[in-house]
Amino acid sequence: MNLFEIALANCITASRQRDKQRQRLDARPSTTRAVITRFAAVAVAFSVAVLALNTAGERYEQQLAIAVAATRQ
Repeated sequence: MNLFEIALANCITASRQRDKQRQRLDARPSTTRAVITRFAAVAVAFSVAVLALNTAGERYEQQLAIAVAATRQ
């Protein structure tokens, strides 16, 4: 290989490495955004589950109170 071909190969290699670094930097925010989105989804699902269980517990307490009141009559 002559010097021109070596220099051209080095330029191509350097360009590819810069492109890979840019892709990695571009991938980081999307990864962070994905983690935040997943965390938010888990928090919402947990909140809905707690709300559903609280509602079910209140209904159970009401039914139990009615049953106890009926047995005392």
